[in-house]
Amino acid sequence: MKTKLTRRIVASFLAITVVLLFSIFSIKAEDAHKKHGDHQHAHGEHGAADKVRCTFNGMLMKPAAMVKVEQDGKTYYVCNEMQAEMFKENPDKFLQTVSVGNLTFDLNVLTTDVYKDMMSHMGMGGMVKADEIKGKTHYISVYPTQDHAEIALGDVKVAIQVTNTEGETRMALLKYSKMMHTYAGFIVMPKGQEHEVRIRVTSPAVKFSL
Repeated sequence: MKTKLTRRIVASFLAITVVLLFSIFSIKAEDAHKKHGDHQHAHGEHGAADKVRCTFNGMLMKPAAMVKVEQDGKTYYVCNEMQAEMFKENPDKFLQTVSVGNLTFDLNVLTTDVYKDMMSHMGMGGMVKADEIKGKTHYISVYPTQDHAEIALGDVKVAIQVTNTEGETRMALLKYSKMMHTYAGFIVMPKGQEHEVRIRVTSPAVKFSL
């Protein structure tokens, strides 16, 4: 009897997904970009080695090879002039930041067409996999920081959940890029002009015998 009870408890714990982070914000929040510090976007010591983050897509690059953008008294970096103009026109459309305690996530959202144009413009069009983007409407990249410094989350899974104003929800698992230090992937956005986005960080399962 005790053995059966122990097995049931172990199975129950394995069936439970441990959600470490459940964060919500609106992609079109009008003043969200005003909360963005100029931490990892403007200072090389906060990126990998002497690199900085592209505010537009999260890429890590040398600051000398990037375009500096001044917005609302803060400094950002983007990969080229095309991105600079698009970002200045509507910062909230491309970048959102959400914090939970000392942990911060920056999130970039691009339409698939903008992503393809961006990669082509940077001479990286060959890296776009047709089967990966087929039928997908948006490209999303997420990167975490802690106390304004780059961090690695370790063996966790990061997923994105998008919900429109009608309650229709779509989810996609994001892959970690060791080169860019970002979690990124493609998703089919539910129809609508405004969406709520949740970042889900899930830990590996642990076993308990009680």
